[in-house]
Amino acid sequence: MSLVRTPTVILACLLVVPTAAAQDQQFRFELTPYLGYRLGGTFDEQDGDRQFELEDSDAQGLMISGRVQPNTQWEILYGRQSTEVDTEGLFIDDPLLDVDVDYIHIGGTYLFEGGNVQPFIALTVGVTHVDPAPSDFSSESFFSFSVGGGWQLNATKRLGVRLEARAFVTNVDSDSNIFCRSGAGGGVCVIDVDSESLTQWEARAGLVFRF
Repeated sequence: MSLVRTPTVILACLLVVPTAAAQDQQFRFELTPYLGYRLGGTFDEQDGDRQFELEDSDAQGLMISGRVQPNTQWEILYGRQSTEVDTEGLFIDDPLLDVDVDYIHIGGTYLFEGGNVQPFIALTVGVTHVDPAPSDFSSESFFSFSVGGGWQLNATKRLGVRLEARAFVTNVDSDSNIFCRSGAGGGVCVIDVDSESLTQWEARAGLVFRF
């Protein structure tokens, strides 16, 4: 290679590298609203052999992701399920107690190489907030984590589809009372818990918007 051509080649490389990097960094964030279906979740009764199960139901939520490296993203997750707990034998009137189960998590996602179809795994930690109705019952918050995986379908540069299955594990304090309320006759709690964890599974699909 001649000395005349050498500076030309170096200059071309310096121009190409930043251009490729700029294209790679063009989309730094992803916004993914999703719909899903959540299953499972059981509280064990402390003074008996009964179990109180959360009914399977629809779930919805939102994920915000940001790129750390080409295949690694941080992730903020909010998910909500409006469901019921069968408390037959504890209430005189309605045996079904309405409950909202919210997950507020932060973590990360690793995307494997795959072109327009990328498998991924995800791990998050955060808080599970369980809020019963009517409003005079106290809500509860517990530490939790989640593990998930699925596929991200990249339809265009700005739009994709995320298909995922995820397990949520909540650390429930054993030998504790939940869903309590106070009244003229003193305090009362719906369930005396003898559990160490509450596990739920969720299948979901969401639209991925990149910006």
